Amino acid sequence: MEKKTLLAVVLILGIFWVSNEFIWKPKAEAKYAQEQINQEEVVQKEVSLPKPNEEQKVETIINNDIPIQNDLELITSLDDDNVTYIFSNKGALLTSVVLDEYYINDKETNVNLIFPEGSIYNIVFNQRSGEQIDLANIVFKPEILEDNKKIIFTYSDGTSYIKKIYQISDQLYTLDMNIIVNGFESLENYQIQMEDGIPDTEEFLKMKSRDYQVTYQLNNQIEKFSLSGLKLETEVDKNGKFSNKFNLSGKIDWVAVRSKYFMQGLIPNQLISMEKLKAFRNNGSPAVNLQVEIEKDYFEHEYQLYFGPLITEHLEAFSNGIDNCVETGPGFLRWLSRAFLWLYIFINRFVPNWGLSVIIFAIILKTALYPLTHKSFESSTKMQKINPMMKEIQAKYKSDPKKMNNELRALYKEQGVNPMGGCLPMLLQMPILFAIYPIFRYSINLRQSHFLWLPDLSEPDPFFILPIIMAIFMFIQQKMMAPANQNIEEMDEKQKAAVQSQKMMMYMMPLMMLFFFKSLASGLVLYWTVFSIIGTVQQIAIKKKFK
Repeated sequence: MEKKTLLAVVLILGIFWVSNEFIWKPKAEAKYAQEQINQEEVVQKEVSLPKPNEEQKVETIINNDIPIQNDLELITSLDDDNVTYIFSNKGALLTSVVLDEYYINDKETNVNLIFPEGSIYNIVFNQRSGEQIDLANIVFKPEILEDNKKIIFTYSDGTSYIKKIYQISDQLYTLDMNIIVNGFESLENYQIQMEDGIPDTEEFLKMKSRDYQVTYQLNNQIEKFSLSGLKLETEVDKNGKFSNKFNLSGKIDWVAVRSKYFMQGLIPNQLISMEKLKAFRNNGSPAVNLQVEIEKDYFEHEYQLYFGPLITEHLEAFSNGIDNCVETGPGFLRWLSRAFLWLYIFINRFVPNWGLSVIIFAIILKTALYPLTHKSFESSTKMQKINPMMKEIQAKYKSDPKKMNNELRALYKEQGVNPMGGCLPMLLQMPILFAIYPIFRYSINLRQSHFLWLPDLSEPDPFFILPIIMAIFMFIQQKMMAPANQNIEEMDEKQKAAVQSQKMMMYMMPLMMLFFFKSLASGLVLYWTVFSIIGTVQQIAIKKKFK
């Protein structure tokens, strides 16, 4: 591989790293005008409704085997084939969402998408007077129906009532939530609280500040706040109010709090006027509160709640763009990333191990790219052959650069050589690298998948074996492409400097790649290592052909 090609690869990798770290990061700035925050402080009084007792008339029939006491927090659950949902009758809150098929980093404890002692989807009513009604302070009466697939929480004071109904959906990892309120006057709006955040499930959290996000669709535009861009809710701006940067207004179609592999998602019915969103940081995680407008004393609002893995096909079923929560790289390459992801999953249908699937995927892709590889090697070999003639021209016309360039162009034309021919095929392969990176970086399929000495293909190689093998084969490739039989004594100072620079690059480039890849997911490094080994074999065959 010639010097210009090596420099191009180094430059491209540098651009890729910078883009991945800074340019492709979710923008924290909102694009839409936001409502002014009232500068005067509003004194909010917390109003607790009277607790129901067993003599009160409640519209829902309560299961006789569930003991109801005034102040006792009652824990109950709904069982799905994939998820176990646990509720508290105090506030009618979700307190635990356990994924039966996924485990945290110890590979024994099931993933729980709610923090211990935490809860999610509390409702706080805001009255026109400025007072609040916090449903977390109310003890509801539960009723479980439909073979443990539906639960109705009811509060009633005889003239008014509140119901929160949860029902397991036919859609994977989805729970339907229905809020019914009647008889409470002067309600202006209510808050839905997703303020606990999402717990950690992985051992390596080096990229947590970028992987954890609040993602939402506001005014038909998908936006993201990464954890690194969020502030604690207690941090206020100079006006003493929560910063407008994280307090957004507009038509909200859905909102999600996500970690690297899992997500809590809220999707309102289209008729619901969800108009405000406040994003912040809590428990070392992104968190969000939402505001929903109320037009009548009686209302019934329906939501879909997603608690599950970040898998494109599961989220595409909602048909509203929430599948964009799955990381697939920059938008202009998303189609390519998804095509590669489809091929990768398709291969695994016939192969019992995800590591083997990575190897077969690399073989298929490298074979498909062989024409570009052949063209690059062919051009580099031709450039080596005419290198002595180029040096003669450079020596002859070194005092006349214009004449030298004209003669070199004539030589290239006569020999049928393109000086950029070795570089351009490499440049054409870079978008493929960019499209593949997020597949192996965020693929939940690789998570906790064992292959040979690798305990987890989604985490770095603990012994650095793959990065070292990859660096060795990269060195071999460069050594094979280095010009042979160079007589240093016959070169001028400029040519000697170029040769020394090329030799230094031959050693530095593999070391740079070793450093770059040692902290990446071993599944990605496995792909690139196989890619390099196949490239070396192809290079040997092409070199024999041109000899």
